[in-house]
Amino acid sequence: MAVSGYGNNKNKVVVYYVVIALIIIAAAIFIFYPHRKNKNAVEQPNAVETAQQNQAAPTQPSTSSQNTAAKNIAPGTPITPPANSTNPRAAALIADAQNNINAGKVIAARNILNDVLNMQLDPSTREIVKSQMTQLANEWLFTRVIQLGDELCSTYRVQPGDKLTFIAASHKIPYQLLMRINNITNERSLRSGQTLKVIQGPFHAVAYKSAFTMDLYLQNVYVKSYKVGIGKDGHETPPGLWKVKVGGKMIKPTWTDPETGHTFYASDPNYPLGSGWIALDGIDNRTRGINGIAIHGTKDENTIGTKSSLGCLRLYNGELTEVYDLLEPGQSEIRIVE
Repeated sequence: MAVSGYGNNKNKVVVYYVVIALIIIAAAIFIFYPHRKNKNAVEQPNAVETAQQNQAAPTQPSTSSQNTAAKNIAPGTPITPPANSTNPRAAALIADAQNNINAGKVIAARNILNDVLNMQLDPSTREIVKSQMTQLANEWLFTRVIQLGDELCSTYRVQPGDKLTFIAASHKIPYQLLMRINNITNERSLRSGQTLKVIQGPFHAVAYKSAFTMDLYLQNVYVKSYKVGIGKDGHETPPGLWKVKVGGKMIKPTWTDPETGHTFYASDPNYPLGSGWIALDGIDNRTRGINGIAIHGTKDENTIGTKSSLGCLRLYNGELTEVYDLLEPGQSEIRIVE
């Protein structure tokens, strides 16, 4: 029994050493032999290459189809003149414009409604038409899309050496508008061969003192209206024709109150001119030689719609910023009427 037990133990010892030897050999192979790449493995892309591939390519201005335009402008909000409308011809044209909107014909509708605004209208109908034209402007003007048949918008291919300011000036509009509609965040990023949507300016405005409103036009096409504050008694806003002064657009310029003599600087917490200043030059017999008139913002937006300024036109600060980017010095005219 003893001999038999010893033999079994001896066999176990041999097996033990064999197992140890196999483990050592396997470890040596793992350590000293180069690993071969799995042919079926999928390589992970380089992080830099991935970032470059994921960068969005610059978008180009697009020309809308009628179907696309119809989707953007809800035909479910019809232009309905009041039942007591006193101009049957205007009512018929408004209905025609609505049909064009339903068909996605944005420019045809815009042009019809613009003609309607030049007709004799009751105040309610006029406001309805203006409201619809403002909605249309969000489709044909303030986007990268160029609507079919639009003579006011086109494309421009950037040439070597071009600057955004030069391109804008040649179209009689501020460069800030080109940046806005083309999604350009840095004017220095312009590159040769790039295609831009451009607007055929200039913009103009008509301010109605009795209504405390200012209507904005691109050439002779109505775009939208703004509520304004006007001159208080003794400092009435002078009616007549004005032009945006060359070099007269400024962000928070130093200003001296002509009544108190106090000078305000941009850092002053009581700075009264709001977000910007658009100086005006008088260009007709009634306005020529009058100084100090401008369109500007305000520190007190409760004064919009009132007689409260020293003769200037006041706007809400956000709207002043918008107008600032639309009016071109030396080109844009402002007509002020009673």
